[in-house]
Parts: sequence; structure tokens; C-alpha cells
Amino acid sequence: MKRTKVLATYGPATSRAADLKRLIKSGVNAFRINCSHGATPDFLAAARNIRAAAKDSQWPVGLLFDIAGPKLRVDRFDGKLHVSRGQDIIFHYGKSNLADGKIGVNHKEIIGQVKKGQPLLIDDGTIFFDVVRADNRQIVARAKNPGTIFPGKGINLPGTRLPIPTLGKKDREDIKTAVRVDADYIALSFVRSVSDIIEARKLVKKLGGRQMIIAKLEKREAIEILDQLIEQADGVMVARGDLGVELPPAEVPRLQKKITHLANLYHKPVIVATQMLESMRTAPRATRAEINDVATAVFDYVDCIMLSAETATGKYPIQAVQTMTDVARTTEADLPPAEVDISRHLSTSLIPMAVGEAVATAIRTADVKAILAFTTSGFTAELISNLFPAQIVVALTPDRKVMTRLSIYRSVYPVQAEQPASFEDMVATVNDAARKYRLARKGQKVIVTGGVPFGSTAYTNFMMIHRVS
Repeated sequence: MKRTKVLATYGPATSRAADLKRLIKSGVNAFRINCSHGATPDFLAAARNIRAAAKDSQWPVGLLFDIAGPKLRVDRFDGKLHVSRGQDIIFHYGKSNLADGKIGVNHKEIIGQVKKGQPLLIDDGTIFFDVVRADNRQIVARAKNPGTIFPGKGINLPGTRLPIPTLGKKDREDIKTAVRVDADYIALSFVRSVSDIIEARKLVKKLGGRQMIIAKLEKREAIEILDQLIEQADGVMVARGDLGVELPPAEVPRLQKKITHLANLYHKPVIVATQMLESMRTAPRATRAEINDVATAVFDYVDCIMLSAETATGKYPIQAVQTMTDVARTTEADLPPAEVDISRHLSTSLIPMAVGEAVATAIRTADVKAILAFTTSGFTAELISNLFPAQIVVALTPDRKVMTRLSIYRSVYPVQAEQPASFEDMVATVNDAARKYRLARKGQKVIVTGGVPFGSTAYTNFMMIHRVS
């Protein structure tokens, strides 16, 4: 089993039951529903299809709703507009008129905030404009390179801060749908403040949900308060597409490493996303650079690597997942032992941290084949995941929701099991799991963590090395 998890985006290329099952078999651990495209009925159908396909999977499959947020876009006009270098295009709030070179935008706040001399980028920087005139009615921008503007494509305004709320009316409705289908994670796009995360969490709680809030890091404002955002969120996504447009692209690799390191210290899952195997949208094989990109994320001990258009609309979704899985497994086989100083981890749970330190020592000094963690909330498995063990971590939990939530954590594979009523019950459960999942043979050693007194929901407070019998 691979340690690094794979998150695949659901879409027209992968909506059939047979394709979804093949994706799971090929290595998908969780699916992303992109709320930028579609409406509530589409998302309900997607969640239903994913859950049906995952029903017979050996391991739980997670479900992430990616909330669109205040994404700036051009109007969804008919046709396309070819732009020449040096051509002036008018952007305004309203309908597009391609014959007059006028393009509508989806947020009126764009108009009036942009100033002369500022950059304006379309489609992740495919076309670069300089603003030559701007007032409260329209923006006149001059193309610095030729290209084609397609309907609904994104707009980026690096350096411009717009007074647009992170959660709009549609976003709130999509969060309601995520709670309705019992999704595991809600990813917030274009997070700019800690209050964005707090607001989303309050809404989820009000709706009766307990979804994890994943902060997508793609704005300069987010990078400026990185520590606070990671501390407040339940996890983070390095959304390299918009991040590489909002900031100089050369900064993105450094930021990816910084975000990953800090998230690991906070015991928060980190997802690396965007264009990991971009060429596989149209080609059956990835480029060498893409393979290296995926491997670099694995070497950095990220929890999860994500596929976007590769699986949503690409021609080779199964091959893309197989490629990502193969790269993860091959890279993990050569990973050097992780240098972990658990005393630097940012946690206030002293007893579980002490157990974690004992586990960190044991995996370095004892020949153990697997780690089996009895956990009610999932916290112990999350903590051990951030020790980057070479061994698989089997999280034994009675809570089905905890099981699917743990699906994106590095090395963690959840199994449904009641908390043991006695020491003998615990040993029997460990032996059964070791045999069933081929974790260790008779006589081989495994690490076991849990809480006593048995039969209670006590926090993890012990670790033992057990020889499978």
C-alpha cells in the first residue's frame, strides 16, 4: 500500500460507476467535487455515484466538496474571442459583446477597484493584460501576448484587494449540500482571513455537520498570515494554479515546502494540487518533469496529491491515477528515515504526544511491521501520521465518519472496530487485523496504541510492542 494518498476530481470523464470503481482500484483514496461547475442536483448525483462506487472498497473513500468562493471569471458568453498582441479589450460588469471587444465579468466589485498600470490575467495567465484605463464603469486592458479568451475562464488581479466576501450565496448553498450528503471535507477557495474559516465552521455546525474545513492557499493575503490560517483550519491545500498567478511563479516551490513543513508541525493534512500530471489530459503518458513534481511532493511527506482536470475531463483518467500511484510507491520505497523532532510539533495534548514520542523511538529502533492505533476521534492516527513512519498505520475506530475523514492522511488506513473491552480483547483484535490485512505474520512485531481503562473512550495513553500470534 502506498503512503501518500491520491485525491481525484470527479467529472464527465469519470462519472460512470465502472470508471469510478477502476479509479478506486487504481489508487484513489478520496474524490473532489468541484462546485465551480454545476449546481445542487449535479453535486447530489456526484456524491451518490461516488458513494455507490466506494461501497465495496477495502478501505474507506473520502469525499471533498471544493467550494468555488469569490473566483473572478469572465462571462459565460457564446463562442470565443481571439486576442492579438497590443489589442485593447474592455471589461465591464454585464453581458459580453465579442464583436465590440467587450467582455463581461462576474463580480461588479472588480470594476472601480482596478487601477491603471495594474496587471490583469486571464486563464491562469495564459493571456496577460496591462490596464491602460479604468473607471467606475469599465476597465480597458491591453494584451501583452496573443491568445484566445474562452467563456467562464478565470481572472486574476495580482496586487488588487477586492471587497468581496469569501462565502457568497452559492457557496453557502453548496456547503449546505456538502453537509446534506455527509461529505468529509469542505475546501474553501480564496481564503484571505482567519474569520473566513471561522464563518464556514459556524455554518457547518449550524447545519448539523462535522466536516473538516480545508483552507485553499491561493492568495497573497493567505500567505501573509500562514501560521494563523494553518492553526485555525483542519487542513490546507497548496492550490498552485491561482497561487502561481497571484504571486511570482518562482516563489511557489519554496512556499509549497514551507506550507507542507508548517502543516506537519500542526498535525494538519496538506494537499498539493494543480497541474501535477497536466499533460495527461490529452496524452497517455506524463512528462518527466511531471513525474519529478509528484515525486518531490512525496519526498516532502505531503499527505495527499491531487488530480484536477486529469480525471475530471481528461482523456486518460485511469492512467493518470495509475501513474500517480506508481510514482508514489516507487518514491516511498527509497525515502530515507524521516528526521522527526516531536518536541517541535505544535500540540497541547501532552499524553498523546508522549505516546507519539515513544512510537517515534520504536519505529527507529525496533523491527516493527505495522502500527495499529485504537482511536475514537482519530487524533492518535493523525499524530502518528506526522511521524512519517515507513509502516502502515491502521486506525481502529468504531466511528464510520472518522474512518472516511482519515482517508487523506499519509500512511493511515482506517478499519471499523469497537474499542476493546479488555486486554485480551485488544490482543485478539490486533492479531485478527494483522492477518486479515496482511500487515504482519505470526511472530513478527507490531506497535499498538490505545487508551485504558479498556471499554472506555479514554484518550490514548499507552504504547506497546506486540508479537503477532
